[in-house]
Amino acid sequence: MSFADRTWHARFEVRIGSDTLILGLNTMDDDLEFLMDTVSEEEESDGEPAGQPVQRTQANRLPLHQFLRLIAGGRMVDHGTAASNDDLVAALKRGGVIQSDLVARAMRACPRDAFVPEEYRYEALADSPIRLESMEFNVSAPHMHATCIEALDIKPGHRVLDVGCGCGILAACAAFMVGRAGSVVGIDVRRQAVRLSRDNVRRLAAAGTEYAATACEVDFRARDVFLPSARLRARFDRVHVGASCPPERLGPLLALLGPGGGRIVVPVAPSDLRVITRAPDGAVTQRVLSQVRFSELEVPGDARMLLAMLRADRKARTTPAALPSTYLADLAGMQGSMARAAMSSKGVLGQSPCSPQAVWELPTSPLGSESSWPRRLSSFLSSCSGSSRDAGPQDEATSLKDSVDPAVVLRCLGSPDISLVGKGYVLPVHSEVLRQRCEHFRARCESGMRDAAVETIPVPDHFSRQGVEALIEYMYHDVVVKDADPDMALATLHVAQYYGVPRLVQESERTLAGILLQKRAASDTQEDLAATAPALLTLADDSGLGHLRSVALDYIITHYDAVAQQPAFAALSKEQVAMVAREACALHGRVLSALRCVGRDEVLLPDPVYQ
Repeated sequence: MSFADRTWHARFEVRIGSDTLILGLNTMDDDLEFLMDTVSEEEESDGEPAGQPVQRTQANRLPLHQFLRLIAGGRMVDHGTAASNDDLVAALKRGGVIQSDLVARAMRACPRDAFVPEEYRYEALADSPIRLESMEFNVSAPHMHATCIEALDIKPGHRVLDVGCGCGILAACAAFMVGRAGSVVGIDVRRQAVRLSRDNVRRLAAAGTEYAATACEVDFRARDVFLPSARLRARFDRVHVGASCPPERLGPLLALLGPGGGRIVVPVAPSDLRVITRAPDGAVTQRVLSQVRFSELEVPGDARMLLAMLRADRKARTTPAALPSTYLADLAGMQGSMARAAMSSKGVLGQSPCSPQAVWELPTSPLGSESSWPRRLSSFLSSCSGSSRDAGPQDEATSLKDSVDPAVVLRCLGSPDISLVGKGYVLPVHSEVLRQRCEHFRARCESGMRDAAVETIPVPDHFSRQGVEALIEYMYHDVVVKDADPDMALATLHVAQYYGVPRLVQESERTLAGILLQKRAASDTQEDLAATAPALLTLADDSGLGHLRSVALDYIITHYDAVAQQPAFAALSKEQVAMVAREACALHGRVLSALRCVGRDEVLLPDPVYQ
């Protein structure tokens, strides 16, 4: 059928040099039917008037969206169902959507049918979106995932964030590409999506495939990207966003990039798919890849943003940085001392004095129950019982883990050579353990003074046996009591401060602060908490405990009406009352600052460039 014999909704003529390309457009059923391919004006046909171009016509059918993609400069996409995931990836490569071998390997290692629920797997190998009705989100089409991954330009070692992780497939591809040296975080506001992502990646890793041998672990979290989070801010090299972002909310996304800059691929309302790049010097550029339609990101309201900002500020003020354990390093020091002693006494470096007879075990008697600490805390602290033990060591270097065996080192110490003597008790210990683990005993042993070599060391009378035994347990086994009985924490705190054991001081301080940080304290304990907060403030102020001071001040200010009625509050010194007033004024200033910031996170960006 000739071009003239047909009825068209539109007819286009495009001049290319001396040739004319004629397109006939029929948009019935969202299809484009077109006739094309003309000869040049110089060619003439028999029976046609001179000077008239002759058309050689081909009839083809093309989906309308592909025609629009074609004339916009995009690549052709085959939306048919592939026989396998490998065939799907091969089709995307043929269409020019996948251009790098690393992206192709990642998408082969993360088959799409492994990331959708079983009832949707018959759709998984089609290059089209899948709507998961029960979870209320869409899984993007493979060509869209490939386009975004290509645009991210992920390299090994990169730190990647996937916002709106959905089924987890893009985060999994990123984990494969960054490798073990990189890191990937996936977040979503829907907890069921986070569970789906986590389960999908766990199954893929457990299958023992190339993915398991290559990819880093993916940390999936239920989180709103727009709410303040110290765990996300300025942490990433690449950010992918899986839903449409309002232009005025791009500022919080840029804040996710690390100080070295990075790249964000994000759909921007109403229909841009943009690549936003920030250079190390802070310069920002925007480039539009294509026109797309995504579901919208869930943007929190101003009230929720304000509360989240205040909660984040409170958490930052009341959460101390955890001190790392020095246990293995201290044991390595003991090991070195024993080696030097062996060389000195036997002439052979490294010959251990350990023998089956030189085995000593820490006494197993239960910790004492007596306490000699301030009575104003005793009645309440005794009611806040419940403990759990968390044994270190934590965050130690791999080399120390490989070279130091705690059981062997402790077994080779021999018999205790000194004793700690308190009021009514004697506790045998090793001077080498005290020297390596405590600042007080280290200074004493290295002082060269006469009492440096004594066999008995007196313990101050006001230190309870339970506090000293907790110190010994920590020194030998790095056992830190978390959420311990508050009386026990208070006793341990004073002993640890006296003997110079910072990590044990911090954990005891955290236990006492935890009393006031209870999220759901029973109503009958509210009055006790109101009475305890001023006493803990006094303890913190007298002992120089910054974390406990911050928590006590926070509690007093946020529960002022109840606390102000307590005798313990009236007993605060003038300086401590002034401290409360200063903190209240500071909180007022933080609230005003947060109010000014809410709704003003729009960042002026350069106009996007359309490629």
